[in-house]
Amino acid sequence: TYLPTIKKGLIDLYSINSSLLKILGDKQWQRYMLVFLNNNELRGGGGFMGTFGIIDIDRGEIKNLEIPGGGTYSIQGQLKPKVISPEPLWLINPRWEFQDANWWPDFPTSAKKMQWFYENAGGPSVDGVIALTATMMERLLDIFGPISMPEYNREINSSNFVEETQKIVELEYDKEQNQPKQFLADLAPKLLERIFAAKDGEIEKLFK
Repeated sequence: TYLPTIKKGLIDLYSINSSLLKILGDKQWQRYMLVFLNNNELRGGGGFMGTFGIIDIDRGEIKNLEIPGGGTYSIQGQLKPKVISPEPLWLINPRWEFQDANWWPDFPTSAKKMQWFYENAGGPSVDGVIALTATMMERLLDIFGPISMPEYNREINSSNFVEETQKIVELEYDKEQNQPKQFLADLAPKLLERIFAAKDGEIEKLFK
C-alpha cells in the first residue's frame, strides 16, 4: 500500500538533492544573480526589483558577494541596445530598463530577461537567477534572526524588517553618497552566512 508513496518520496528527495548540489557548486563554482523583490510593490515577476547582487558559490561556500549600493538603478543608462518597454509601462518610461525586467508572472521568462538586460549593460554572464521577496526575507529572519546592524543602530528581525528597511532606503540614507540600497548590501552577507552555517533544526525549518 505504502510502497508507491515511499518510492515517489525517494525519487523527489534524490531530485532535490541533485539540484541542491548543482546550485551549491559541487563540481564547479557557480555565479548567480541574486534579486531582492519588494512584493509590497507589485510586479508580474513577484515584486519591484529594488536591489540585486552577484554571488559566487564554490563547493558550498560563498566566495564572493557584490551588491551595488544604488540597487538596480546602478546600471541605469548602461544598456547598449535601446529597447521599447511593454506598452503598459509607457506611462512610466517608454525605454525598457533593468529594474523593470521582471514583467512576466512566468518566472523563468522574467529571469532570462533579467540576465539579458544585465549582460547587455556590461555585466558578466550568470548561471541562474535567485529571487527573494520581502516576505521570504521575513521568513528567513524568523529562522536565522535577529541580526545586529550597529552601523544603523538597529537590530533587524522578522517583525521589523520591512518597516525599518523602508525607513532607511527611502529617508535615512546618505543623500550625498546616494546609495539608498546600501543597507541591504550590508544585511545580506550577514544573513547568507547564517544560512550557509545552518544547524540541523534550522535546516529543517529552512526546507519547510
